[in-house]
Amino acid sequence: MGIKAYNVLLYLFLPIIIFFFFLRVLLGKEDKNRFLEKLCFITKARPAGKLVWIHACSVGEVRSSYNIIKNFIKDGYKVLVTTNTYLSSLDVENKFSNNVVHQYLPLDIKFFIKKFLKYWRPTKVILVESEIWPNVIYLANKLEIPLFLIQARFSDSSIKKWSMFGSFFKHLLEKFSLIIPQSFLDKEKLESYTNNKMHIVANLKFSSDIPKFSTKEKNNLQKYLAKRTIISAVSTHKGEEEIIIKQIRSLISKKNILLIIQPRHPDRSNKIISLLKKQNLVFKQRSKKEVPNNTTKVFLFDTFGETGLLMSISNIIILGGTLVSIGGHNPIEAAQFGKCIVVGPYVNKIEEIVNDFLKHKAIKKMKKNEQLNYLLESLIYDKKQLKTLSINAKELTKKYLNTSSFIYKKIESFK
Repeated sequence: MGIKAYNVLLYLFLPIIIFFFFLRVLLGKEDKNRFLEKLCFITKARPAGKLVWIHACSVGEVRSSYNIIKNFIKDGYKVLVTTNTYLSSLDVENKFSNNVVHQYLPLDIKFFIKKFLKYWRPTKVILVESEIWPNVIYLANKLEIPLFLIQARFSDSSIKKWSMFGSFFKHLLEKFSLIIPQSFLDKEKLESYTNNKMHIVANLKFSSDIPKFSTKEKNNLQKYLAKRTIISAVSTHKGEEEIIIKQIRSLISKKNILLIIQPRHPDRSNKIISLLKKQNLVFKQRSKKEVPNNTTKVFLFDTFGETGLLMSISNIIILGGTLVSIGGHNPIEAAQFGKCIVVGPYVNKIEEIVNDFLKHKAIKKMKKNEQLNYLLESLIYDKKQLKTLSINAKELTKKYLNTSSFIYKKIESFK
């Protein structure tokens, strides 16, 4: 299949695509105030001057690109950031007030992307991780705009899907001026599909900034936490809360232990509340400005943008996305806070990072979820082990190079 066949298929299925898109809007799965941006209704003015376009799918991917964005701004660029999700739009707008414009990525329909590129006129297009959009790539290349794929990562399942269109995938990859895989495993996968040689491997998440938080808020919360051991499940997905509660219910029944749950998507809070009520667990809710007391067993941290605050008050962090087959989220932030990190068996998205942490005794990994209670108990009552894991995690983050500056210089060398 080539780009022409791809576009023919898109046009044939366009009514169905549009139908499902509006169905998502009705179901509340799209930003109700800005969903038309995905149909290429442009709502922001293009700032004057040279502009770079960076596209990342959701919160994790866009956060990993923040230091590169800062480098572009420092050198006088204006930056257009596109994402696919509502939470990522909030994250961009909270992080940057000047020199950065956020829009949702339009559907990859040829006339949408043509209009989009004509309006924004980027000098460079940077795609993050596995964001392969054929019309974006072909049309930018046709306009001789340098294309970059950074933090490149493809799961086995996505590679398998692309392999069905081997020559098409190869042609897409060869449109990039530079591809930087995030791991040697990804380098090996990608090089088998393209003649592009990838001499650089770099993971932006290694040099992500430590999340900021209010010291005042931290001190206020700690008044209510007294001397309790705080176990925080960070960025949890559907199914993980049930697993955690089932496994450690007896542990959190003890007076000196508090479980904090921070869902990856705070709009899931009602379902989590239903679970907690069903289990007769006394809980408090952060979004309602409630604070835990001595009888509180679970503190639901259902707010956005407070990961730094949560990590700062935690003793042990269970990393979300690792107890179900999501593949895991970035452990670097927790390590930067010097926290003891626990991951489940599903770490395919962060495998090389986890292996490095395991090598340096800076993380605990379960082979199966049923080990969670035993593992947490051993950490809580073995203070020496808990402290060693925390120190090793923080020390390990110091060894990583500033990959953001390194990648930025490589991109800037292409004119």
